[in-house]
Amino acid sequence: MQDITRRYIIVGLIWLIAGMIFGAWLGGSGHMNFANSHAHMNLLGFVVSTLFGLLYWAFPSMGRSALAMWQFVIYEVGILLLIIGKVMIDNNGQESLFLQIGSVVTIIGAALMLYLFAAKSGKAANA
Repeated sequence: MQDITRRYIIVGLIWLIAGMIFGAWLGGSGHMNFANSHAHMNLLGFVVSTLFGLLYWAFPSMGRSALAMWQFVIYEVGILLLIIGKVMIDNNGQESLFLQIGSVVTIIGAALMLYLFAAKSGKAANA
């Protein structure tokens, strides 16, 4: 298994555990105003990170690109900033620079994944 694949899946699983803990707190405390933050943690954090890891596993040539590690860092930093901003908005309803910057950085990370897939995917690992 490639290092980038392993990193993405581990980080995805960390997002899953964090999202589950956060969700349990939401349910127990009644702070349902944070439901959108919880959803973003699980969908963009766990689901997309794990999916990206599986793409790197299925198409190992993508992970051999020098851009792969940058794509990983950019996407995960973007998600972290986005989630912080989302929690701030859910908490007090005010716009957050974290959300704005995090959204743009996350989109850049996803666009880099699109580029890597289109340019470097080649043959699948099991083809």
